[in-house]
Amino acid sequence: MISKSDRKSSHAVKCGICHGEIVDRAQIYQAGINLGVVCSACYKHFSADDLEMMANMFIAYGGYFGMLKDSDFSLIKTLETVLKNGLKEKKIVNTEQINIRLMHKALLHGISPEEYIQNLSVLVDD
Repeated sequence: MISKSDRKSSHAVKCGICHGEIVDRAQIYQAGINLGVVCSACYKHFSADDLEMMANMFIAYGGYFGMLKDSDFSLIKTLETVLKNGLKEKKIVNTEQINIRLMHKALLHGISPEEYIQNLSVLVDD
């Protein structure tokens, strides 16, 4: 027999960005046209454009914001890996593909779109 708490947790609504459980269903926000839901913390922290981009990226490539937060993340090392993998697979890697892969990796490590752009700017300027 399934207990009341098991039924409750199996029907929990999770944020489409951070995967945090949304306890108060009155605190659910719509994330653009993709019909995903967002918790109040993500809604307050990210712009509407960032929320939509992030939700779409997680739908397309999997994961959620901060999923790998405990591990070390280096934008430079990740860029090197993306480029090496592209060369190994003899794929033509364009800047748009690289940017998408880097952005997704950064989001998985808890780096916001704003922080990603700042880090990328520093990398480009160096």
